[in-house]
Amino acid sequence: MDFIYLIVIFLCLSFLLLGLIYGYQLIVINRKLETQELQRKLAEKEAEEWREKLLDKVKEKISITEQARNRITHGEDLVAKFIYHQQGIEELSTELFAIYHKPISAVKKKYPDLTELDLLVLCLLGIGMDNVEICAILHMEKRTLYRRRQLIAMRIGMSSTNLETFARSILQEVIPDTPEPQASPAL
Repeated sequence: MDFIYLIVIFLCLSFLLLGLIYGYQLIVINRKLETQELQRKLAEKEAEEWREKLLDKVKEKISITEQARNRITHGEDLVAKFIYHQQGIEELSTELFAIYHKPISAVKKKYPDLTELDLLVLCLLGIGMDNVEICAILHMEKRTLYRRRQLIAMRIGMSSTNLETFARSILQEVIPDTPEPQASPAL
């Protein structure tokens, strides 16, 4: 008899322990789900704030000559719309190339080695976007953009540090003559 009572008590304690473990697991799972939901909401809020700040920055960035102001403003609005609505990169490049058709055609003619992506990067630089913003718009890593900028500069025949000035000048339809690369002095 005592043996049966021990078995019954053992089984009751086992079920009680299993119930406690199951309840604890449910609590842990619920907390994880709540944490994930809070993180998702926070990420959405931060993304919205980031887009708003980027839009504000885009609106402040444009400061090129009055002659090109209307086209630049249209390009600025286009980039702002792209950032906010996350349109496709192809649509962005198509519309930017339509706005800057004449200068882009001249650059294509003068530098035929430039790709569509190179021209898009030049347009974004020309309307005042910085590297971080361009990376965000093109879904590109910083290293990739830096390599792209170096490649563009090499294809044009200038240093990558002068690329912003070059890009701004082409959007004003002034295609500067690029200096011949200088030979490094011998050591």
